[in-house]
Amino acid sequence: MYTHPGNRPRFLSLMAIKFPLNAKLSAMHRITGLILTVSLLGYLALVHLIIIHPTVSLTSIHDHCIVNCLNSVFWSALTFHWLSGLRHLLAEHFTEPNTYQIINSSKVSYLLLITWLIISLSIIYQAWY
Repeated sequence: MYTHPGNRPRFLSLMAIKFPLNAKLSAMHRITGLILTVSLLGYLALVHLIIIHPTVSLTSIHDHCIVNCLNSVFWSALTFHWLSGLRHLLAEHFTEPNTYQIINSSKVSYLLLITWLIISLSIIYQAWY
């Protein structure tokens, strides 16, 4: 058993802490929000490139690797952000103990992850093939 050595500060390794699945989903919801913001900046840069340079058009860059990556990341992040946001909204709306426990159960969390994985694979397939 670990005992604290007094008033000295101690380093807490986040990798040593075992977070529950709901906490990981909440963190991923925030991370995908950040990814969406960065992706939107990428889309704005792409629009700027199309407007400024007359030789660049949307049809000429349609199959470019960077555009495919941007589309895949954006739509996969949006899907996860939307699904986990819907789960958060349902948990806030249904505050009765039984319903709240069902919404925050690990089965619903794994269902969210499986749904997101299937949709993301479909998005990646459509973007790249």
